Amino acid sequence: MKKDEIIDFLLEREISEVEEIPYKNDILVLRAYYDFDEEEMKSAKAYANDECKSEEEDNEWYDDFLLPYLSDVAIDNVGELVEDLMEEFEVEGQYVSYDIPKENCKYNEFILAVCSKNKELDIEDILNELNL
Repeated sequence: MKKDEIIDFLLEREISEVEEIPYKNDILVLRAYYDFDEEEMKSAKAYANDECKSEEEDNEWYDDFLLPYLSDVAIDNVGELVEDLMEEFEVEGQYVSYDIPKENCKYNEFILAVCSKNKELDIEDILNELNL
């Protein structure tokens, strides 16, 4: 597996930072960050303002509208990116998203696992083994 090329592939697209997490030799596990661009933040705020009946930037505004919107954007974009990665490198890939922190909602953290096509991959098992 071409670890460096996979990391470069991610960094050249919508991922701002990638850190390799030590794991088994035949499975690449990465911590990656998707940063929201200005347009995505504006859209999320507009959605939250339109849909939320309470005051802007209170708990309901964040928890029920802004953060779920941003999470959906990040998951959709990272999902497409992982599909492209799987096709480009002929590998299997899975990912999980962490909750977006209200205190700093400019990014979303992901864990990605990548292995060769002929290998079984279960990211939940990997996360449990790594205590993540």
